Amino acid sequence: MGLRIHFTCEDVARTTFAAKPDPLWELLLSLHQLQTDDAPQVFGKWRRRVRSGLGEQERRLLELAPATGYSPDFLTPPESADGLGAGLDALARTDRGRLRTDLERLDDTPRWAGSLLAADGPNRLARAMRGYFRSYIRPYWPTISQEVDHDLNARAKTFMTRGLGGLSSELNQGMAWNSPVLEVDLGRARSQDLHLDGRGLRLIPSYFCWRYPITLRDPNLQPVLVYPVRHRPFVEPVAETKAATEQALGSLLGRTRAAVLRSISLGGCSTTELAQRVGISPASASEHARVLNQAGLISTRRVGAAVNHTIGPTGRVLLGA
Repeated sequence: MGLRIHFTCEDVARTTFAAKPDPLWELLLSLHQLQTDDAPQVFGKWRRRVRSGLGEQERRLLELAPATGYSPDFLTPPESADGLGAGLDALARTDRGRLRTDLERLDDTPRWAGSLLAADGPNRLARAMRGYFRSYIRPYWPTISQEVDHDLNARAKTFMTRGLGGLSSELNQGMAWNSPVLEVDLGRARSQDLHLDGRGLRLIPSYFCWRYPITLRDPNLQPVLVYPVRHRPFVEPVAETKAATEQALGSLLGRTRAAVLRSISLGGCSTTELAQRVGISPASASEHARVLNQAGLISTRRVGAAVNHTIGPTGRVLLGA
């Protein structure tokens, strides 16, 4: 077993389920899924579509979230339970000491990771994650929510009739309840003991979690255990209309210009910020913005020595926003 969670009577009473999917845990685990070929009947179509559309900034996220091993704890703050915005706001406030500690725990720290320690580093990361979520997770959120709801209903019945001991074996075949310890197979050789010490445990069902549960490395953080829902055969996290719109938009504008339009829709930005979001040169960003402005899809206004690009009504209609 990889993880041993030690309960007191108080912890059992404080064990709760998340009532809905956690957006940042789903984002993190979707990045894991992009780097594997597991469960093609569930994730295959989604995976192919996302892989073909990732920009440079979004590909960098993969380096922070390797499919195996450690992913930084700061990527999934507890505030994410209140929604994507709350979670990303909390991530953007992560202090440098925490960032440095978590990054040093990576088996293979990306060369560019040091830039996250700059004053605007966490904000830039939050923007990249917001863009990824908007393009590749949000269109499929209805399916994700439906599957999580289906799973929660089944777990609630088991919990009411059989308690935590009966529930643990149903949550995942790699779990075993040996009172007062919950043993969890995390699919890794490294063992870990987590003493709840009266804090309770938050169980988070996840659509993109596959086979093994996952938890945080730092034992001082709010204890959570993220586990895979029961994936129904041949149910894919796709929203056909939205995905078709994205594909058509790329065909109409070109992939890079479509990415520029999507990035501007996330919030007003300067040309330099736009270039950073999309992963292109400032000159290229300026040219794409000029064409979009002339087409009436965005509005470009000069503010002092810089310009500010914002999405226009026609652009929102085109994006389906």
